[in-house]
Amino acid sequence: MSAAADQGMYIASVVMLYWFVSISMVYLNKMLMSNDGVSIPAPLFVTWFQCVVTTAICYVAGLIGQRAQRLPANYTAVPTSGDGEGSSAAAPKPSFFAQFPKAEYTFATSKKVFPLSLIFVSMIIFNNLCLKWVEVSFYNVARALTIVFNVFFSRVLLGIPTSTKTILCLFVVILGFFIGSAGELNFSVKGTIAGVCSSLFVSLNSIFTKKILPAV
Repeated sequence: MSAAADQGMYIASVVMLYWFVSISMVYLNKMLMSNDGVSIPAPLFVTWFQCVVTTAICYVAGLIGQRAQRLPANYTAVPTSGDGEGSSAAAPKPSFFAQFPKAEYTFATSKKVFPLSLIFVSMIIFNNLCLKWVEVSFYNVARALTIVFNVFFSRVLLGIPTSTKTILCLFVVILGFFIGSAGELNFSVKGTIAGVCSSLFVSLNSIFTKKILPAV
C-alpha cells in the first residue's frame, strides 16, 4: 500500500474515532446530567472531575510517549540480504504514542496558558449545563452559533478579514438557529443561553489555542 493510501487511512480512522468519542460523550454527559437514578445533580463537580481525568490521561500518555520516542534511537536495521546496496530493512514506523510530549509544569508557561485554561473550563461548564437543560436533539441547534463566533473573533482578535459571501452564509446559520429554536417542543431559555455561551467559549478556545500554542 502506498504512503498516500496509508496517510488517507490514518486520517479517516482519526476522524471516525473523533465522531465516535464525540457522540458517545454527548450521550454520556446527558445521562450524567438529567437521567433519573443515574444523574449527578452537580454539573460543576462533573466538569472538575472531567478536567482531572483529562490531566491524568495527558500525564500518562506523556510518559508512554517519552518511552516510545526512545525506541527508534535504539533500533538497528538488520540487512535482509547481502547482495547489494539498499538491502537493509527499513526502520519501523514510530509508535502512535510517540507524538505525545512529556507533561511538564513551568510557571512562566502556566501564566501564558492560564487564560486558555479558564476558557476551556468555561466551555465544558456551559456545554454540560446545555445538555442538562435541553434535549439531545436540540443540543447541536443550541450550539450552532460556534461558526458565527469563529468568524467574529477571527476578525477581532486575529485580524483575519471576512468576505461578503461568508457574512451572507452566517446570516443563513443565524436564521437556521432561530428556526430550530422556534420549532423545539421542549424549548428551554436557560438551556439555549447555556448553548450560546458554550458556542462562544468553543470559538474562543480555538482562537486562543492558535495564539498560545507556540508558547508550549
